[in-house]
Amino acid sequence: MISKDDLKDKYVFFDIDGTLAAYRFNDHVSDPLGTSNGMSILEIEAGIFFKRKPSLLMQKVLLENEAKENIALSYCLNEKERSDKNLWLDKYYPMIKKRFLIDLDKNKARTILDYCHDNNILLKDVIFVDDVLDYLKEAERLGIKSYHISSFLDYYMK
Repeated sequence: MISKDDLKDKYVFFDIDGTLAAYRFNDHVSDPLGTSNGMSILEIEAGIFFKRKPSLLMQKVLLENEAKENIALSYCLNEKERSDKNLWLDKYYPMIKKRFLIDLDKNKARTILDYCHDNNILLKDVIFVDDVLDYLKEAERLGIKSYHISSFLDYYMK
């Protein structure tokens, strides 16, 4: 479990799909047409992302945490998805100014490491939040403190 104090003065990287928004599209979690994402290209082109509601809990976390910086880190299949996610973030998470909306061939943990290196940020000041255990495990192997989204379920209970 994570607390408000754990995020204080940290650079917190938040995944979007399954973390800031529920991971479900048109009543499915995997693309019936076979892309490596939950959405099909046709759904992305039709603006499926705008039908998604934000996590009310995560909105509260981002509004109330005292992180040094909240950063979005998400995969995108194409420019349409990237553009729609930016607009969606503007609407539901305007407090997130820094955004890494990366191609599927990029590595989330390496993206975090590169950002830290380029900005002289110590890894002890970084937290990564995602819903995919493989990404979290890889980040931890590289020295990035990582939390699964479920760690936030009791965030405001203390």
